[in-house]
Amino acid sequence: MDQLIEIPGDRTASRLAYAAAATGAIGVVTLGAMFAVEVPRGGPFVFGTINDATGAVFNAVVIPVILQVHRRVPPAPWTEPIKWVTVSSCAAGAASSALLVFKVLDFNSSTAISIASITLQGAWFYLIHNRLQKVDEYPRTLSRLGRAIGGAMLVGLPIAGIGYASQGPEWLRTALMGAGTAVGAAAWVAWPYWYFRAGRYFSHKLHHDAAPATFPKAAG
Repeated sequence: MDQLIEIPGDRTASRLAYAAAATGAIGVVTLGAMFAVEVPRGGPFVFGTINDATGAVFNAVVIPVILQVHRRVPPAPWTEPIKWVTVSSCAAGAASSALLVFKVLDFNSSTAISIASITLQGAWFYLIHNRLQKVDEYPRTLSRLGRAIGGAMLVGLPIAGIGYASQGPEWLRTALMGAGTAVGAAAWVAWPYWYFRAGRYFSHKLHHDAAPATFPKAAG
């Protein structure tokens, strides 16, 4: 299929997806800078505050993109519930990050909400993009990337959490936390790139990349 089907709202979703890609990339850089520079020194957490602010913006602007993606998802009994659960989790993540910036919410509470929001968005990425594999006009590279990000989030975060809460030997705790963090970090870094690709898709600049159709040979 050479011509992608345009749905009303695609152009707006494209602009917001690009905005999510930009704020997400800033979030990745500032989070890395916070742990590399500010955490060892005990502050001041300028990079951390920027990361919280961009997190609030990111979680807000991805909501219309998620809703637009859902307009292409083949319906099933669970697709509508997961859509609204994910949108609610994004709104909660945006609110918690904003309240942390303004010092209305404490760090531990905001972090717990953010992790829950990320986990639910990871479930959305995996389940919805697994289903979008069946949609001919949805790019296979985009669905595969979405599934990989979602799967990595759903695997990495629980492993890191088990390592953090484990009462076992220190080497085991360190290994679990390191492995989980590495997997989750890979998904975190790839997350903004998915939104960049989604921006190209909704602007109809990303070509359809499904496998080419095959035709039976003529007899004789």
